[in-house]
Amino acid sequence: MEEIRSLLTAYVTEDEPPIGLSGEAVLSAARLARRRHLLTGAVALAVVVLALGLAVVVLPNRHPTASSPCPPASPGESRSALVDRLSCVVGRAVRWLLPSDAAITRLTIPGETPPPDPFHLIADAIGEAPQQALFHMGVRVTDARGSGSVYVLIVPGTMGPPCGEPGEIQCRTEQTPQGVLRLSTVRTGEVVKNQATLAGPDVLVQFWSNNSGVLERTGVSVPKQRPEPTLTLEDVRELALTPGLGF
Repeated sequence: MEEIRSLLTAYVTEDEPPIGLSGEAVLSAARLARRRHLLTGAVALAVVVLALGLAVVVLPNRHPTASSPCPPASPGESRSALVDRLSCVVGRAVRWLLPSDAAITRLTIPGETPPPDPFHLIADAIGEAPQQALFHMGVRVTDARGSGSVYVLIVPGTMGPPCGEPGEIQCRTEQTPQGVLRLSTVRTGEVVKNQATLAGPDVLVQFWSNNSGVLERTGVSVPKQRPEPTLTLEDVRELALTPGLGF
């Protein structure tokens, strides 16, 4: 309607009737205004659809992470600082691979109080130096398909276990810039485990995921609680290669 209003204003003066303005001119202006209005609406709709499409592609259905980065490695960092740094890196990496509606809880032994952050690593000392410890934790992940688990173990060392584990369904190794990576899938009863072990120059990083939300304990069988492991073999591979997990 702005085009029609401008046309009338151009031809009308105070207390004077329109001069030289025909009905056809008004109709023509109306048609032009309508075409522009429809075009503007179509463009706006296209922009909205495109934005929604980009939101689907760029913003996957995953857990949000804080905008601030994890603490960087620093010379002489204490074991406490090392735990905080590794916990941050592990937590962000795992959350990124999980559905945003997944419930994440810490797997604990009887009598253990879970930490506020389910990804906070435990450091079992094996020496005096800050990095001389077994850094580990496990979380239960529950979603629409049931409960499964994700575990991590980070230790000083350079040699990972070879292929040939009992119950092994598949196993392969590959050379990466970070070190030798072993990928395997193991079945124990109905429980299936996807595992990735990276043997770096001075650290061994291992992630695994299974289809049971019960804490793994030596000599104790755990029940199947979902059809497949929470994370795929490619998922745990990605986790093992996550930057920032060294000492």
